[in-house]
Amino acid sequence: MTAALGALLTLSSAAIADPKVSVTPKLARPGDAVLVTVTGSKEPPKGEALGSQLQFWKAKAKDSYQAVFAVPLDVSPKAITVTVENAKLPGTVKVSPVTFPEAKVVVEEEMANPPKAERDRIDADNKAILDALATAKGEPPQFTRSFQRPSGAISSTFGEWRTFNDGHRSQHLGLDLAAKEGAKIKAVNAGTVALVHDGFLTGNLVVISHGAGLASAYYHLSKTSVAVGDKVVQGAEIGLAGKTGRTTGAHLHVSVRVPGGFVDPARFFALKLLPATK
Repeated sequence: MTAALGALLTLSSAAIADPKVSVTPKLARPGDAVLVTVTGSKEPPKGEALGSQLQFWKAKAKDSYQAVFAVPLDVSPKAITVTVENAKLPGTVKVSPVTFPEAKVVVEEEMANPPKAERDRIDADNKAILDALATAKGEPPQFTRSFQRPSGAISSTFGEWRTFNDGHRSQHLGLDLAAKEGAKIKAVNAGTVALVHDGFLTGNLVVISHGAGLASAYYHLSKTSVAVGDKVVQGAEIGLAGKTGRTTGAHLHVSVRVPGGFVDPARFFALKLLPATK
């Protein structure tokens, strides 16, 4: 075998190598984000989980790509299969049940049982937030590093069930972090400001679209310092902590949405997202 032929066979073998799929975590809970990493793929892979297409981005390692999806809060399967075209073996995520904590919260009666006009406003607020979060869909990623958790001790966890004055019960779809009123709030990653809004329950808020289906939201701000369309870098100041909306005191509520739904920010921030440098 000549050296040239040997080199040709080596290149051919590399070209037809099968992509490999890995998932993190391998044991997840409802409300978790799952990181899918595909190695050995020279082109953006095509794959799906829970019947939806994964939104891959180029990762830092050679011939590798990553994507994230949510394990829905109402998920029923005990395992989720992640399939990728041309990969011999799929990725498998086992799902374990979780019991979220319960809490009783006392707030002003208007906040616990708002009149119809305010309920209509709440519906409009929710639509505006979801529409803004959805702008991340289909975009190339705007970030080049892993997401960074905001500072502050956790005062309320994701998924907590809250019962308010009148017995109304709702689930907490974010992470509450202790913050003094007026403390600087910073973007958890680079992106584009998709919404700046004053909501009845959320107070002053900012939504940032990071691309690849990933978006973050920040509630109860005393002041916002960005505008829709602004490009922000990781760590950029977007506002000041406060107690606007339905709160019992100053703090930061941060939410993270990925393809498939809201996820636990604390567990999402622990994932090693390694996007390629632009």
